[in-house]
Amino acid sequence: MTAAVLAALLVSPACAILQGTSGQENFDPHVDQSIFDQISGKDMVDITLVTELDSIITVRNSKTYRPAKLVYKDKNGIAHNYHLKVRPRGKFRRRVCDFPPLKLKFSKDELEAAGLNKHNDLKLVSHCLDDEAYNRSLVLREYLAYKLYNQLTPNSFRVQLVRIKYVDKHNKKNKRTHLGFLIEDVDELAERMGGKECDDCFALSEDLINVPQERIASMFEYLIGNTDWSIKMNRNVKLIKMENGKHVPVPYDFDYSVFVGAPYMRPNSDVGQTGSMERIFMGGAKNADELYSTISYFKTKKEALLKTIRRFQFLEEEDRNAAQLYVESFFEKLDSRGSAANAIFKKNEVSGIR
Repeated sequence: MTAAVLAALLVSPACAILQGTSGQENFDPHVDQSIFDQISGKDMVDITLVTELDSIITVRNSKTYRPAKLVYKDKNGIAHNYHLKVRPRGKFRRRVCDFPPLKLKFSKDELEAAGLNKHNDLKLVSHCLDDEAYNRSLVLREYLAYKLYNQLTPNSFRVQLVRIKYVDKHNKKNKRTHLGFLIEDVDELAERMGGKECDDCFALSEDLINVPQERIASMFEYLIGNTDWSIKMNRNVKLIKMENGKHVPVPYDFDYSVFVGAPYMRPNSDVGQTGSMERIFMGGAKNADELYSTISYFKTKKEALLKTIRRFQFLEEEDRNAAQLYVESFFEKLDSRGSAANAIFKKNEVSGIR
């Protein structure tokens, strides 16, 4: 499969949208608008979340939703106020972070009354540690990883950067402001792709996987130095079943990658990683020949990826430079003498989709 054919597959009708610089520009905000669409549209959106803040932090292992109120102004300056429910989410971050990531669940009736569609779940990635300067960098680098993947395929989660003022409903003096980002509802992602989420697709046979999209997902994980994912185990990957029966993997949660560099990141010995900075290819390609078209496609995206990093002014220059150098090191490997695909496979035992 040539790079041109691969690129054509990415903009097929099944993908529902064309590629854009952010993965958001091609949506008509006046047609079937979602809560994510309404919140997004600016580089940074200020939101206020009022909830039982102390309870969420201290009882973080509970799956009980707690009442909350979300207030913000949209890109047109119109104020919105929604009642919703929130709870801690995630597994590892819920255990190790000072503040857990959250799941936001809006009332479908309230969304309908506001003229919005039924997609009522959003994920909120916020600060992990109380150290704000360090925390800001972590949030922004993970957000940037999502934006880079938007450049490679429209079959990717849309994200919106937010500045969140957290207020405890029982003690209004207990408030704090942090950076974070919202991730669109997985059902909304699946709908715009023209498919449905497969919740129990464990250990799918390889003939049920959309190969071009699997190659892009696995190569991207290699690019950012992430080994905390698995298609077979549905770990940090959503599988969207298309009408043709093929499943498109959509990766998320990039905190364990070298690109993000969370403080709890550790080498993954299960895949042969000996150092946290080492890239390990974990894709389904069984030999170097199966990667050539994917490598060619990534080379066509090099400047777009680097430009996305350079233009992301919220991230400090030092961090932008480090992010750019790490991505450039990926392309240096692709441009090195000999077979780039063989270089990727050099330290790996190829065993198909993991």
